[in-house]
Amino acid sequence: MRARLVLASVIVASTLDAIALAGDCSLGLDPNKIPDADASFEGGSDAGTDAPNPVACKADPDCKSSNGCLSGTCDTVRGQCVYTLCKTTASCNVSVCDEGSHTCSAPKVLPFHAGSFHVSIGAAGCNGNNPGGGPGARRCLAAVYPYVFFGTTNGVVAYPVDDPTATAPPAIPVGGLPFLPSFIVASGSTVYFVGSVQGAGPTYKLPIASLTVPTDPTLSELTANTVFDTVNEPSVELVVPDASGGIYLVHHDAVNSDPEKLVTAPLKDLDIVTFTSTSGLPANSTVSAASGTRLVTFRPQNGGAYDTFFSLETNAAAGAPQPTSEQSTLPTMAQTYQNHYLAQTPTGGLLWSTESVIVPNDGGAAQTMSARVAWVLADGDAGTFDASAHVDVASYGLPGLPTPDLSGPLAWLDPNDMVVISALPTNTAQSQVLVATRNGTPAVVPSRSYTLPFHPSELAVTTSNGFAYVATPDQTNPTTAANIHVFGATCNN
Repeated sequence: MRARLVLASVIVASTLDAIALAGDCSLGLDPNKIPDADASFEGGSDAGTDAPNPVACKADPDCKSSNGCLSGTCDTVRGQCVYTLCKTTASCNVSVCDEGSHTCSAPKVLPFHAGSFHVSIGAAGCNGNNPGGGPGARRCLAAVYPYVFFGTTNGVVAYPVDDPTATAPPAIPVGGLPFLPSFIVASGSTVYFVGSVQGAGPTYKLPIASLTVPTDPTLSELTANTVFDTVNEPSVELVVPDASGGIYLVHHDAVNSDPEKLVTAPLKDLDIVTFTSTSGLPANSTVSAASGTRLVTFRPQNGGAYDTFFSLETNAAAGAPQPTSEQSTLPTMAQTYQNHYLAQTPTGGLLWSTESVIVPNDGGAAQTMSARVAWVLADGDAGTFDASAHVDVASYGLPGLPTPDLSGPLAWLDPNDMVVISALPTNTAQSQVLVATRNGTPAVVPSRSYTLPFHPSELAVTTSNGFAYVATPDQTNPTTAANIHVFGATCNN
């Protein structure tokens, strides 16, 4: 019997990291070569677990299962039942399902660091393994509850995470992917897998796949739908979600102002995907994120005033996208340097992580003060980049400007809270996973922190349904394996 646990909440949501750089495309995963794959992959649900019935619904009473561990509610937007194993009523309480008797145990309290599990089929893929983590891991990690998706050097695997304490959840190879993705991005309830551009111009070929994530955590098979489309650009360097279930594909090209295209599932095979150029982005800026129907440009000034600039591109990927004027964040964020991470919120907001520095304009000694995070754009309707709501998540007070990157990736939890990674002040070769809040005192929740023995640049983080998932290299075999840590982001140590 395989015990399962689950948090009380069953909201299906996702937080999405800004991602960069493309990778190679080749044959995908062979499930027969995965040593920790679920033995029941070839069909049906796990042995001993009744599949939920029905799947379609109009209201909550339509969602009833013969499995006593499963509680169903109706997602009326999707018209689908959302099933939860051993639903509890208190936050951070979890309960075990005995799959023989289909009964739930008494609830127990879930800590901030709920547990971790091993990914043995390969290190982080997406052509970014350096080795172990880093950019590839940040492009190859996505979550839509109750599954986490991780792209490895040997293919894509999904893990059911309804049991946040599981040390060996079943590894489910994602079928229907005849290529190794360069990007894995969640947008709403859909996960997209984007390969690298192939062929010679003026027309090129791009493999794209999509998977609408099921709400049943007992499934043992997941299959994506792959298309092979024609594009008019030689590469894709950025894939980010919009606010309605689609993704923006962006080709970084300063001469043509970063052409982009919005695609939305269901995808059409052999489609012609034409990228649209903007009529003049701000000089030296790069499209780096999305905010609803707009794209966001970003330009750090690592010298001079040590300022950082943002702007919006309206009508993104439409017939006539238009850039707005750049906005300085120096008045609200102060001086910043070198390392930057952006993360989007489901409503079009933007989060920002960087180093806060002091560089006197009279030539005096520079100092690296802190790892600072900000809620820089409120939502998809906001037109002003304002970093007044910022938090120092780690203080350093180091002389000079940093050689190692001290700030790290971050992810959205709710409109007021984020999960953020930064270098440990007492040992900057290690990282701390923290929860920062803009409406709380203190701004960094002291009972929600955890140390990992890796530099922030080696890690990736994503969130869904109140959980945070942090991908790390494997300490013993960093070039062939990885680990995923699970955090109950609203829970205390």
